[in-house]
This record gives sequence, structure tokens and C-alpha cells, in this order.
Amino acid sequence: MNLADVMAKVKKRPTRKRCGRGPGSGLGKTSGRGHKGAASRSGWRRRYGYDGGQTSLIRRLPKRGFSNALFKVRFDLVNLGAIENNFSAGDTVNLEALVSRGLVTSSHGRLKVLGAGELKKKLTVVAYSASDSAIEKIKAAGAKLELQGPPRKVVKPAPAKPAPAKPGAAKLEPAKLEPAKLEPAKLEP
Repeated sequence: MNLADVMAKVKKRPTRKRCGRGPGSGLGKTSGRGHKGAASRSGWRRRYGYDGGQTSLIRRLPKRGFSNALFKVRFDLVNLGAIENNFSAGDTVNLEALVSRGLVTSSHGRLKVLGAGELKKKLTVVAYSASDSAIEKIKAAGAKLELQGPPRKVVKPAPAKPAPAKPGAAKLEPAKLEPAKLEPAKLEP
């Protein structure tokens, strides 16, 4: 067997179907479109999800529950390293400035600064949000950060639960408090 003969049969691009070139081609007359109907006309396209006339899959599947995916807050992201390389000291870094320099494509309208890279210049950074590491690095560089988004939620640690009592340990009764005695107020004439 000669490898050149094998490769001669393998085509880089297979020959395309040539429709409507006479009855000898096998795809003459109606060009493989059948007779009449919308599918035989030019400009026809199958509707997305069309299932051949039977009830479509999206209508057959049960629909339950609720999804928060539509309400997810999405951000246009930029790293501190990119800000360091493309801005000079004293500049104001905001979404419009980043878009004009080609660092961000404004698809969500909310800028979030991430902490990858170092910042050594004193800049004014105006953003919707910033990561914890980015906030630390911006403050360490002496730069100014203006956050336009809602204030961050502070997660309070859960109160410590008392340790379970060991079996056989004496139970302590809570101390009884007596109500305070109040003297009646004296009114002076």
C-alpha cells in the first residue's frame, strides 16, 4: 500500500452539493426541497425549537420554581495591573476612561476593580464595586477610591453556642433577681 494513494482519496474540502443542475445530478428539478409548501420557497427558515409539528419539547417539559439568574448583578472587570500600566498619576479612572483606552468593553455598565497586580500611583478610582484586596492596595498606594454601588453587607459572626453539658454534671440554677423598690417622687410646691 502506498500512502500517497491513500491520501489522494482524502479531500481537504469535500465537493459541495450542486443543487438544481439537471436530473442527472440527483438533485435536479426541486433541488432536494420537495414539492410546494414554505420549505420549498426561498427565505424559509425552521423556527427555533420547531419539532416537526408535534408538541415541542419546551411545551412538553414541566415548568416549576423560580430562578434568580435574571436578576444577577454582572460587572465589567479590570485589574489593578492594567490601571497601573495605562494611567499616569493624578488621572481619574472610571468606566468611560477604561472603555476609551480599550481595556474594558462596557457590556454591563458596572465597573468592578480586582486586585491582581500592583498599584504605585496616586489615582482617583471611581467604580461600582471593588474586591477586598483591591481596596487594600489602593489605600496602600495613597490613591482615592470612590465606590458608587450600595454599601457592603457586613457579615456578623454567629454567636457562640454554649458547650453541651456533660452527663452527671450539677445543674446551676439561674440567680433570682428581686424587683427594685422605687420611692414615690416628691413634688415640691
